[in-house]
Amino acid sequence: MSAVEKWFQEFEALCSQVPTLFPSGFDDENVRIRALRLAEKAVHQLHTPMTFAEAQTWAPLELVGAGVACEMGIFDILSKHAGSLSAVDIAEELNADPALVARIMRLLDAHYMVDQVSLGQYAANSIARDYVQPYRKGNVMTQIGLMPSYFALPAWLRANNYKVLPDANHCAWQVGANTTETFWESMSKDPSLSKYFNDYMTVPRTTQEEDFVSFYPFEAVFADSSVDDILFVDIGGGLGHQAMRVRSAFPRSRGRIILQDLPQVTSKITAGSLPDVEIMDHNMAHPQPVKNARVYYLRGVLHNHADHVSVQFLSRFAAAMGPESRLLIHEALATDLDPTKNITRFDLSMFASCGGAQRSEAEQKTLLEKVGLEVLGTRSMPRDWSIMEAKLKRE
Repeated sequence: MSAVEKWFQEFEALCSQVPTLFPSGFDDENVRIRALRLAEKAVHQLHTPMTFAEAQTWAPLELVGAGVACEMGIFDILSKHAGSLSAVDIAEELNADPALVARIMRLLDAHYMVDQVSLGQYAANSIARDYVQPYRKGNVMTQIGLMPSYFALPAWLRANNYKVLPDANHCAWQVGANTTETFWESMSKDPSLSKYFNDYMTVPRTTQEEDFVSFYPFEAVFADSSVDDILFVDIGGGLGHQAMRVRSAFPRSRGRIILQDLPQVTSKITAGSLPDVEIMDHNMAHPQPVKNARVYYLRGVLHNHADHVSVQFLSRFAAAMGPESRLLIHEALATDLDPTKNITRFDLSMFASCGGAQRSEAEQKTLLEKVGLEVLGTRSMPRDWSIMEAKLKRE
């Protein structure tokens, strides 16, 4: 046996252990991500410049193919069947062109989104079953909806001599979508994209990533509270998932919890879905009406906005805070050393589509200090997420 063949056998044996070492229910997200990054690095080292360029330049078509499969219902059909189906079987159930289905199935198979269990026979795997979920379809189709801004980014930067002060009204979205509207304005007029985006926002996170109640000492901050105290204001909190996590940990007798968002968001909250959570229509560009709350909280909000816009919002929050108030910024933060692929992609997405940014810890701290806030610390969570805590700076 040659040395190369022996290496292949050892490498294959190591790879075969992955499902055992990291089963679907594996709950240590940090360990799993560490292993994934090592695997990604190994794949990169196996690439030549030619194969790397081929993989990168054709990558958008993987997402497009997944989007076609989502909208056709291919994942739904496969996930309903316990066994396998041929492309002809799938086409018959969908009343679609068999040649088109066969073409899409080849792409899905090549990218591990389905399993080809025998020649021409396909079965659902964990990825296919995940892509049946509305949040994943929303994830895929939102990204496809954002593609005009991504494709326009090089031309937009070139036209501005690579010197830009972007915001939602002045970014690549206007060029790519051939509009004067912001992405948010365009989306609000597109019922399909709006639904996909709202579905995407319900995507479940890992327990470690989302269980921020255990990551931050709310019990200490809420100490000696009474029923009339305002404990927690979830600013731009969407459908209230985070507010409800706090409410579940601290009953109504401990104090009030308020969810704030724009009317077009709060109107989608179903009756009874947020017991003992007050719902308030509010635009962050306006003065914060709730004063002296124990905690003001923003999750995934500032990354949608340019620095100068974020400073305007933060100044509104600071003006409402009391001496004991805390502001919690729950964001994915970029690192300058060994950043993850996801955070750098997310950063360019925000930049192109709405003039926002995935900031570093230092950059976010600078924004807070500009409005008279003092950063008390940052608590790191899995998948780049962190909670940065700030209070009013003492005079």
